[in-house]
Amino acid sequence: MVQITINGKQIEVPEGTTVLRAAEMAGIHIPKLCDHKELTPYGGCRLCIVEVQGVRVPMASCTLPVNNGMVVNTETEALKKSRKFVLSMLFSERNHFCPFCQVSGGDCELQNAAYDEEMTHWPIQPGWNNFVVDTSHPYFVLDNNRCILCRRCVRACAEMAGNFTLSVAERGAKSMIVADTDVPLGESTCIKCGSCVQVCPTGAIIDRTAAYQMHDKDLTEVKSICNGCSVGCSIKLMVRDNRIIRIEGDWDGSVNRGVLCETGRYNAANETRKRVTTPMIKKSGKLEPVSWEEALKAVSTKLSPLASDKDGIAAIASTRLSAETLTAFKDLFSRNQLVTSLEEGMPSASVMKFAEKQGAFEGKLEVLRTADTVMCIGANVGTTHMVAGFMFKRNMPKGTRVINIDPQEDALDDVASLSLKNKPGSDLALILGLQAIIVKEGLERRPMSIADVDARIDEAVRVTGISIDKLTQVARMLANSITPVILYGKGITGQRNESLVEELYKLAVLVGAVDSERA
Repeated sequence: MVQITINGKQIEVPEGTTVLRAAEMAGIHIPKLCDHKELTPYGGCRLCIVEVQGVRVPMASCTLPVNNGMVVNTETEALKKSRKFVLSMLFSERNHFCPFCQVSGGDCELQNAAYDEEMTHWPIQPGWNNFVVDTSHPYFVLDNNRCILCRRCVRACAEMAGNFTLSVAERGAKSMIVADTDVPLGESTCIKCGSCVQVCPTGAIIDRTAAYQMHDKDLTEVKSICNGCSVGCSIKLMVRDNRIIRIEGDWDGSVNRGVLCETGRYNAANETRKRVTTPMIKKSGKLEPVSWEEALKAVSTKLSPLASDKDGIAAIASTRLSAETLTAFKDLFSRNQLVTSLEEGMPSASVMKFAEKQGAFEGKLEVLRTADTVMCIGANVGTTHMVAGFMFKRNMPKGTRVINIDPQEDALDDVASLSLKNKPGSDLALILGLQAIIVKEGLERRPMSIADVDARIDEAVRVTGISIDKLTQVARMLANSITPVILYGKGITGQRNESLVEELYKLAVLVGAVDSERA
């Protein structure tokens, strides 16, 4: 721990903490624009400058690590004057017409910072740039005329979603946010996660659905969990008059830490299907709205005579219902043995059977954040579980390697270090072949006996249609990893083969992807 003094207040913080974070821990406000707690400190806006005793010039607190005995001042007259100058430069660089902006009046961090410094105007003539407004995206609009080049959106696209679509083009006053090689957002590689929209401090990135509907202070925040997939991302519903204005990621969410995908952020808010709000009964061949009393009476009348017949009722429920609802559903039909659930395209019976025999064997999603190699097999994370994919895609520039094994083409193929397109239904032979190669080359973490290694490898090559060189590359990459993770999906579970799950588990044990500390 390190002891420092900020504005005469002594505080103790962990070593490596920045001065800005230390001040926040102590309840001391330091204005900022480019900084965000979920992004790597950038130090671009210079609004968070502070004075450090013994240092000649003001320092950006967002990038300044604490030192033991450091004395910091955040509210001197010189600092206030400098911050006003910084804000004046930011306002004059672009066309910031506050009365016409959808975030003006409380939701704009630039405007709020100016009010905090008691500014009513800026003395410098604006640059009067005329940037083209990009309206090609289905969910949001990019207006570079309102941008302050804090690069939050660029960093969020890279560090949160791992997609690297946004960047900065041109230089100086002509610098602007662009997608890919300066193509329209709607034609770019954007995956519509909306992270850039949520982190933007001004009105440069406008949410089409929520714009001009209400200020944040007038919205009711309702915390919930997204049920779009099994990741379980924490979300915040921003509600007005019992109507969802927009959906945001919850920065305090233990699983997603504020990151969402298109399904979680936009699908529910842009639903166009007409919702059934009252029970309906078919009368004369046509569904007619009825009261709950009439509907429940009709169900009871139909089911009562069948209650004593074990094979009289087949009860089906969706797994997207809450645990409490599913439990009540099961209790309601407890006498009947034909109770089942719709697996929503994600079969799990083979996994459950293996878990009953082996015990809990799957790890936590958290391990994806620190994995140096991720092998995805039958798991199209680019579509079905996008946030899980973000957790390792963002680390690929730092050296994380991705192996994608799937007979079908998917988005992960474009970024994977190795991509294998095995023949459909050959996953078991492929897994057995990888085991054999690892054992043959002596790369296993735990001993495993295989009777005829060469025969198993030859069988894998024949059945999968993958060359021995490719299989060897995958086996070596997995076995030589320090923190490997194997991610599987419905391509595996959908085959409903318990042996397939068991052999995949043995492969994970073989390469060290299963241990008590990471499970």
